[in-house]
Amino acid sequence: MRGFFHRLAAAYGSAIILMFFSEYFFVNEEPVLGLLNNVKNTPFLTISSFASFASFYVLFTYPFLLLLSYFKVRTISSLLLAGAIFGWSTEGLFIPILYESIPISFVFPSISWHALIDVLLGWYLVRMVMRNFGMFGNAISFVALGVVWAMWATWFWGGTDANDMSRILPDDFMLLAVVSSSFWLLGLLLADWFTDMKFQVSKWEVWIIGVIYILFFLYTAFPYLPYSALIIPIIMLTIFSIYLGRNHKQGVKILERLAKKKPDWRVYFLLPLTPIVATIIYPWFYANNISVPTEDVVAVLLFVGFVWFIFALIVPFISYIKR
Repeated sequence: MRGFFHRLAAAYGSAIILMFFSEYFFVNEEPVLGLLNNVKNTPFLTISSFASFASFYVLFTYPFLLLLSYFKVRTISSLLLAGAIFGWSTEGLFIPILYESIPISFVFPSISWHALIDVLLGWYLVRMVMRNFGMFGNAISFVALGVVWAMWATWFWGGTDANDMSRILPDDFMLLAVVSSSFWLLGLLLADWFTDMKFQVSKWEVWIIGVIYILFFLYTAFPYLPYSALIIPIIMLTIFSIYLGRNHKQGVKILERLAKKKPDWRVYFLLPLTPIVATIIYPWFYANNISVPTEDVVAVLLFVGFVWFIFALIVPFISYIKR
C-alpha cells in the first residue's frame, strides 16, 4: 500500500499542475467563478473544493503517467501524443465538449491547449527550466508566465453571447491568481518530491481506471453517436504510435529527467512572481479595455497542435517501416 500512496501523491501533484493550466491559467469560466465564490463566501471550503476537483484530474493524469512510463516516452513529440490522450479524457469523459464540434473539437482544446499548454508547457517545460536554469533564468520564466496569464485572461471579453462571463475585476483576478498559484505550488512540490523514474501501477488500479473510463465514456458519448465513436480509432492509433516510438530515439526518458534531478529549493520561492506580475499587468488591460485577439490565437494554436500531432503520429510508423 505504501507504493500505491506514493504513486497517488505523484499523480495528485501532476494532476494539480495540469488542472492549474487547464482551468485557472486558461481562465475557464465555471471553475474560476466557483473558486472566487468559495474564497469570498466560504473560504474554509476552498481547500476541500479544490481537492475534490483535483481528484477528477487524477483520473485523467493516471493513464497519462502510465503511458509515459510503460512506453518509455523519451521525445517531446511522443509526450504530445500522451498529452492528447490526457486532453481527450479531460474533455470527453465527464463532459461532452470533445463531441460537440467534431472534428474541430478533437483538436481544440484537447490537443491545442491541453497537450500544448497543460502538458508541454506547464507540466514539462516549466519543470525542466526549474531543474536546469539558474535563479535568473527561472525568474524570467515565471515573469513571462505572469505576462501571458494577464493577457490571456482577457480572451472572453469580445463575446456577444448573453451567457458570456463578465469581465473579471482586477481585485477578483488578484484573488484568482494568488489562490490558484498557491495550489500550483503545492502540485509542483508533490510531483517533484514523489515522482519516480517509473510509474508502475498494479492490475487492480488498471482495472478500476479502465472500468471508470468505459462506463463514463459510454454515458457521455452516447448522445453524440455515431460521430463520437470516431475518437476510439484515433485514440487506438495514438497509443500504437506511442508504442512504436518507444525505441525511436535513445536518450533519457521523460520521467527520468524529472525524477533524477530535483529543483533547487530556492526556485520555489520565485513562483510567486507569476501571480504578482499577472496582477500588476491585468488592471492595465482592464482599464484600457484591451483584450487578446482570441480567434487569431486559437487559430494559431489549432494549426500548431494539429500539424504537430500529425507529425508526431506518423514519424514512429515511418521509422518502424525503415527498420
